[in-house]
Amino acid sequence: MKKQICGIVSLALCGAMAMGMAACSRPEAEQTFEIAGSLQTLYGEDGYPQAVLVAKRSVVEGDGAAVAEMISYMEGADEYLEGTQPADIVSALAPTYEDGLTPSLNAKNLTADVVKNCSVRFTAAADAKQAVKTFLDELIAVDETFTSAPADAFFYEGGAQAGEIAGSYSVYAPDGAPALALANAISETEGGAFSYHIVAASTIAARVTGENPAADFCVLPVNAAAKVLGKGTSYCMLGVVTNGNMYFLRTNTSQKELNSAASLRSLVGQTLGVVQLNNVPGLTLRVVLEREGVPYQILDSGKEPAEDKVNLVAFADASTVGPAAGCAYYLCPEPAATAKSAQFKAQQAKGNA
Repeated sequence: MKKQICGIVSLALCGAMAMGMAACSRPEAEQTFEIAGSLQTLYGEDGYPQAVLVAKRSVVEGDGAAVAEMISYMEGADEYLEGTQPADIVSALAPTYEDGLTPSLNAKNLTADVVKNCSVRFTAAADAKQAVKTFLDELIAVDETFTSAPADAFFYEGGAQAGEIAGSYSVYAPDGAPALALANAISETEGGAFSYHIVAASTIAARVTGENPAADFCVLPVNAAAKVLGKGTSYCMLGVVTNGNMYFLRTNTSQKELNSAASLRSLVGQTLGVVQLNNVPGLTLRVVLEREGVPYQILDSGKEPAEDKVNLVAFADASTVGPAAGCAYYLCPEPAATAKSAQFKAQQAKGNA
């Protein structure tokens, strides 16, 4: 049975293992903390459908113009992000964060490279349907809590026409890379028919559940959307908006880059800290490991690291990820992956000055 392990427990577990695993630390080589590969590339050339945009069935059936308008903003999202300065993107998003939420995207960590690494690219539901179903089937195979693929009714078939929007609609997204998908829409519709809300990732599912869900449109992790809304009765999927944003970080210069399926075997016998092990990132990693026949185990309480397996350690979020946490590698989302790597390099440069 899987157990959810909080970041604090994971940190302690990794630290305790560090003393007994010389292969993880390799003191004879130089310590580092740098990006060593992309989970998206290892999964497949186009990445994997990580976050999707859904819309209330009542909006889809009652105001096609609003649906067509929102889709048009999503279709222009990648071009907007590519042609806009990161500081302007941060400014566009700033007013939409819920009170009390500290944005994970800020002027210090959002660079052009990070924006690119977040893989924001819209694919309409009709075109993404088979890829999403295939991906979800793979997730189901490694996650016993996820038992059935979404119905055909979950996938929006298109047909909405541009025109006059009849009402006012709320749009929600979780903090982090998925929020970037809204930046173009926010820049285009200030004071218009749509109100935008970026909320904590842990609360996003609550915006589409209950008797009167708050979100008319919502960006969700693909597995959460399929689990909660897969029947297609209350919401349907308009399209995929992000295609993976998880990167491997290595802690030692002697460790291999993870840029091919064959290179995954270098993880055997080592610890890999995984942010969101029980969600899309960790499940996708497990799909890739199983596809390539690389043995692994999840180090929940009481388990010892194995020399013949990849040892996966859960981290609740990226805040405790770092070279001092004791794992050999980490799987971490953007923008934290680039920001933490840059922070380590700055500290090293300061120490060598």
